[in-house]
Amino acid sequence: MLSSTQEASTSKKLILYGDEISPPVRFVMMTASMLNIDYTFHKIDLFKSENKSDFYKKINPLQKVPALSVDGEIICDSHAIALYLCRLSKYQKLYPSDDLMKAAVDQMLYFNATNLFPIDSFIFTEYFAGKKSISNEKVIEWHSSLKYIDDKLNKQRWLAGEEMWLCDICCGATISSLELLIPGVEKYIALQSWMQRLQKLPCFKINYSGLMKLNNYVKLIDS
Repeated sequence: MLSSTQEASTSKKLILYGDEISPPVRFVMMTASMLNIDYTFHKIDLFKSENKSDFYKKINPLQKVPALSVDGEIICDSHAIALYLCRLSKYQKLYPSDDLMKAAVDQMLYFNATNLFPIDSFIFTEYFAGKKSISNEKVIEWHSSLKYIDDKLNKQRWLAGEEMWLCDICCGATISSLELLIPGVEKYIALQSWMQRLQKLPCFKINYSGLMKLNNYVKLIDS
């Protein structure tokens, strides 16, 4: 296990279970980094099917990553974990206090949960199972989702308005992952500019590191 290098802002013992190749895991890691929250990282190697081990089933019976242990209590789902971390931090600036702004941020978190990530998960699962031919239907769905985001970003700087919130790093992690298999983000000018702004954030070094590991697996499949 490796301890994060962030200065602890809580006395609670946090253990994050996951694999950096997973966008939801990177989302939680970036959230913790931006909030200066200390945690211990326990890798669950997806390519060794460690998420299906008896050990991990006791932590998350759904066998998905990430999962967060908080003094022994388990939280599953990256969105729930990230929101918990925001509530845990005294000085967080990733989740708004205004109710209407909360709804705007929540909307995009749910958009990731119900649109972006299910497409990402389906395509990568098929790809790593040996099916290199990507479903045209899923590609169309993906570009439809990207256009929706691009249209929003043509009207505002960030996904939920003029400030960056939790939903931006959430969706950014997912989009950057599937870009490895489905190119073409560059045709969405506003979206591409938004991604470039995200990449300048110090926390996005975490995303880049995970992406490189994911890309190494993609290259192995392609070779």
